[in-house]
Amino acid sequence: MARVKLRPDAAGERIGPFWITPGWTRLNAATVWAASFLTIGLAAFISFVQPYLLTEVLQLPDAVQGRLTGSLGALQEIIVICSASFFGVWSDRSGRRRVYYLGFLAMAAGFAIYPLADSVAELVLFRCVFALGIAMAPLMLSACVVDAIQEVSRGRWIASNTLLQGLGVVTMSVLLAKMPAWFELRGVPPASAIRYAFWMAAALALLAAAVVATGLPRLAPRNIRGAGRGAWRLVAQALGLARRNPSLGIAYGAAFIGRGDFTIVGVFFSLWLVQAGRDAGMSSAEALATAGKLFGLMQGAAMLWAPVMGMVVDRLRRLDVLCLALAIAGVAYLAMGQVTRPFDASFIPFALLLGIGEMSVIVAAGALLGQEAPQENRGPVIGFYNAVGGVGILFATFVGGQVFDGIGRTAPFSLMGLLNLVLLAAALLVRLRAARSARTVPSCN
Repeated sequence: MARVKLRPDAAGERIGPFWITPGWTRLNAATVWAASFLTIGLAAFISFVQPYLLTEVLQLPDAVQGRLTGSLGALQEIIVICSASFFGVWSDRSGRRRVYYLGFLAMAAGFAIYPLADSVAELVLFRCVFALGIAMAPLMLSACVVDAIQEVSRGRWIASNTLLQGLGVVTMSVLLAKMPAWFELRGVPPASAIRYAFWMAAALALLAAAVVATGLPRLAPRNIRGAGRGAWRLVAQALGLARRNPSLGIAYGAAFIGRGDFTIVGVFFSLWLVQAGRDAGMSSAEALATAGKLFGLMQGAAMLWAPVMGMVVDRLRRLDVLCLALAIAGVAYLAMGQVTRPFDASFIPFALLLGIGEMSVIVAAGALLGQEAPQENRGPVIGFYNAVGGVGILFATFVGGQVFDGIGRTAPFSLMGLLNLVLLAAALLVRLRAARSARTVPSCN
């Protein structure tokens, strides 16, 4: 099929190669860039530094930290899944700006009270406050990225925002993860050091709220479709399309795997390294700072690999690319599951490969979805794709926590490695069946 030549709407403003949606200004678009940098990094911060909080403030034994970490992550995702539809409809009616800055305010409140918890019950309660912010802010980021740009510039626009999101995650993990150690060196007790780090994150969330409140447009989205459809009807429609097109079903499975892969790294990587660091005689602050450096290295490899994977996606069949991505991720996560000395120099290649595998599945899954989702049914398909991704996060956090405590600190990585290979086998089966069907179709002369 020939590629359709898209033309920009001259009524919209322009920033370099980016054509902005009419009604949006350059300031509005620049605000989305700033929000991309801040939103995902702040969202990832709480899980990354939580091991320090569990050890130094609540003084919980290592044997229960994995299950608690997984349960807290699962609780957050349940709240997100249950409330996202409400916040989405609200933003369609009142505009993205209001819901976005309220989301950042909820995150700021969560950051402020989370390190003040004196018990697990309080920790759970305070995590619910933060979860409401997570249900709003990242959802609004996705909506703003879609709303702000014309179709002619969409690919480059999404790539630029994805890069900024990755930079935000690296910055938060590297810089804020060092804050407890920085405070301890200046004589601050460990329990106070982690509180100060959380309150710095709260200040950044307040800054982000001010940025989106002043920089985003006050208009409400136009041409809202799908109003009045029941959720179960949309699910049935999305599943029916997958039954008729197995490649779309593989894309759904890749959403589960891709979100699960990312969650395992974000939730259990720092917990593993903080516990291993204490076993090696390091303080929690030193271990967390080292985990931040290695996490930054991992995500840096993922960001550098993203454009390479994008070029591969444009040159090969999408299902073939996903098979390659699942193979890389499966090997990477299984290899990480065998690591016993995460602070040795030999660990660096494993971290780099893990970042590459994580990004490969994310890029390939999105590309396959874009190819297989019918134009007239993209709403239900994309909605179900995101829902399956949410289930993947829920699975990774809860089950990952169980195997972390029950089997070993690297067991969550081995689990995701096996699941990547299971989906790879299913994808290869779909590909072989499609090839066999193509050979048996009689040619028409």
